[in-house]
This record gives sequence, C-alpha cells and structure tokens, in this order.
Amino acid sequence: MIDIAKKPKTDFAISMNMTPSGLSKILTGSRLPVTKEKKLFIKLAADYFSEHTYSHACYLKFKDLFPVIYDFKSLEDLRSFLTYAIEYALDKDLATANQVNLEYVERGFYFLGRRPVLNLLCVMLSDHLVNDSAEPLEVYSTIPTYDPVYSEVLLKSLIVNPERCTHVVFNHFFDGSLHESTSKGKGVSLNFISVTQRGFNLNLWTTTSDLGQPFLLLKGKLLLMFDSQIDGTPLLIPIAHKNYLNLFYNSLMNKDIRKISYSRSEAIAFCEENRPTVTALFNQGIDTVFNFTSIGYLLREEEINSLPGSEKIGNWAWLLFQHIMNKGTEFYVSLAAMERFAATGKAVVPFIGAYSFPAEQRAPYMQRFNQYLMDEDSFNRIKLVDSNLSNMAILCAGSFCLIYAVDNEYALEALDGAKNRAVSFLLAISKTQFFIDGNKRTARLACLHELARGGQKLLSPNLFSLFNT
Repeated sequence: MIDIAKKPKTDFAISMNMTPSGLSKILTGSRLPVTKEKKLFIKLAADYFSEHTYSHACYLKFKDLFPVIYDFKSLEDLRSFLTYAIEYALDKDLATANQVNLEYVERGFYFLGRRPVLNLLCVMLSDHLVNDSAEPLEVYSTIPTYDPVYSEVLLKSLIVNPERCTHVVFNHFFDGSLHESTSKGKGVSLNFISVTQRGFNLNLWTTTSDLGQPFLLLKGKLLLMFDSQIDGTPLLIPIAHKNYLNLFYNSLMNKDIRKISYSRSEAIAFCEENRPTVTALFNQGIDTVFNFTSIGYLLREEEINSLPGSEKIGNWAWLLFQHIMNKGTEFYVSLAAMERFAATGKAVVPFIGAYSFPAEQRAPYMQRFNQYLMDEDSFNRIKLVDSNLSNMAILCAGSFCLIYAVDNEYALEALDGAKNRAVSFLLAISKTQFFIDGNKRTARLACLHELARGGQKLLSPNLFSLFNT
C-alpha cells in the first residue's frame, strides 16, 4: 500500500502518530496493534491511503494487490474498501500470532449489506488469488446471474485482473437448460459467459438437483454462502472449516450434474469421435446464428487450410461456413464485431485460430458479403445489431444450441515454410469453449432477451456498405 501511494514510510508513520521504528515493527509483523489500538490504526491507515491514492479509475493501481475489485465512484468508496481490507489482514495476522487456526473454526461471522458484501468478497477472493497462485485453483459457483440481488450488486460491479487468474478454473452450475433456468431467475446470462470466459478457464454445468442457496466455493480454501433478506439486502456467510469444505465439495459432485462445455481439444475430439452426428448437424442446416465476434464465414477454403491446426477440422469449418451463408440461415451480426474486424483484421475460425488481413485487404474481404445481399430473401435474413456482447457466437441448429466463446489472448505465429518470408499474422486462440444446450429455442430466446434487456438496437443491413467504400 505504501508503494502504491508512492509515499515514504516516515510520512505514513507521522500520519499514524507513530515513530518510524514502531510502524516498521507492525509492518514486519514483529508487533501487532493491541485490541484497543486496532480500530484507530485501521481508521488512520484507511484515511491516509485513500486520500493519497484516490483518482479517476484508481482501482487500476490496486489490480495486482486486489485482482478482484470494483471501480470506486467516490473517495468514501475507496476509504470503505481499504478499511475492510486492512481489518481483514490484521485479523489474519492476529489469529496467526495467537495460534488460532482459522481453517478449523466452527463459529463464524456474516456480512450484511451491499457495501460490506462487495468489499469482503473482493478482499477474500483477492487474498486467495494472490497467495495461492502457485497451485491450480478450482472455483464452483451457483450465483444466479439474472437475479438482480446478485447481478446488480456483485456481477456488474466486479472487475477481475485476468493476469492473476491464469491458474483458475471456474465452474458454474445452473438448473435445467439455459432458457428454463433463466425463466426461473436462476439462469446464466450470455454476458456472464462472455465476460467470465475472458478472465478464467470456464466450465458450464447443468443439474436437475436442488443445489440450495447460491454459493461460491474455492475448493479446499473457502466457501461463500449468499442469501438475500426480505427487502433484498444481500447477506454473505464465509466458511473456512476444512472438513466441511471437503464434505460440501463431495456432496456437490455427487449430485445429478452434467458438464455441457468443451475446450478446444475436447471439441475436436468430439467431432472426430462423432462424425455421423456432426454430418447430420450440417445436413439439417443452421437455423440462426448470432455473431458478437468476427467469425470468418467469408474465408475461402484455402485461407482456412493455411491456418496451423486446420488439418483435423478445417474441412468441417469450411462446410459449416458454407451451410450458414448459402442455406437460408437467419444471420445476426453485431456492429461492434464488424468494427473490431475493421480495426484488427482478425477473422476467427473456431478451434483452429484466426486468419489475419492487412489493412488494405479488410474492405475487400467485407465486400464478399455483397453476393449474399443481391436478392431480397438473402438481404432480409442478414441483420445488424447494436449489442454490448463480445467474443461470442451462437448457433441454433434443430434441437441444439451451440455457444462459442473466446478470450482476448492470442499466440503469435508469423512464419510459414518458406525461408525468411513473413506471412500474415496467424493468431491461435489460447482458450476457447463450446457450450451445448439441448433446447433448440435457447440461443434465439436468450440472445433476443439479452438484447431487449439492454435496450439495444436492431440496425439495417445497409450499414454493411460502410465497409464497401
């Protein structure tokens, strides 16, 4: 905190009414504030650091120390957050000094209200992300992303530093299909999938079992139980008892649960092992696609085949794109996805990589759409939408809903087999997911619902002409 504030320890000591040597003993842990000193120490320290660090978007200064955080709208927001953070750190140090094993404490505490819940959630999650970063961390969640108690208070507020989350596998559970669970207020929103996939390795699970109150479980570390009072006030109960954490985890995994997400390698293996199913899917056609990232539907077969990793499913990708563009598929694409392609030139081929176009070739690539806008039927089935969703594409095909989500990380591959001849930058997606849901209406209903919730707009396909100049 002193380094973040960019202030000398002597200045901090003076503000705390302490000598530099006395402060150093506390900072090194050789002496801790006694009970009667603790409250004043926390207040003075929170006042000092908030006053010397608060500014617009100052949460960025804390992103390494607190990889889970939120944007402080006022000085008081930051002061409150630091008060909880300093008290949390002191309590841990005092427990250690007094030989209190917090991992087996049977009596606990709770936090009631938006500010305490939000602050302690950030502090406790950040503590484990930073201090347990040397080993994989499995997280399990049933927080309903459509419930306003959680979505407004927590999920829309939290900001995660992905650089601190590379070791995290995030498992999210929901009841029934995406559409069914959403109608009950227990669903998982498309925006949640998009945002979470960019920060973590995300797995989605569905269950027919009642999983009880919403929770967030850090396997073997911490269980956070959530509830809301009759007036909507959020309640957070942390549980760290090791024996109970193991019991809770085993009970969860023994429920009737089913994993419905696939990583890149799993999706490729599924396609290879279930060729008749994949072929039948292509033959029946794709009903509707929603595109919130620049999928390379307009790529030519030789362009797809030039990508590293295309040997196994490159032909399937080409056939899928041809079915979508030529078989009457209802086609939605976001303006943001088109703008992103114009800026980056990246056309994504799911589970293979991304083909890169230099700036002078991007408009000609987009002009390939012209052949699909010639007749009225084709023109009417292609719709441009204004949406905040990103890094995602959704396909509706008969009884299947396929959701493809991708993160923001790319690996650079810049040379082909010819000596010293640079080719277009080929970006291999490092983390991708394929989500499958059995309700054929799910994607269309969920997408349209997501668009409606955000007051987002359906635009005219004439905007494609922006890329034809």
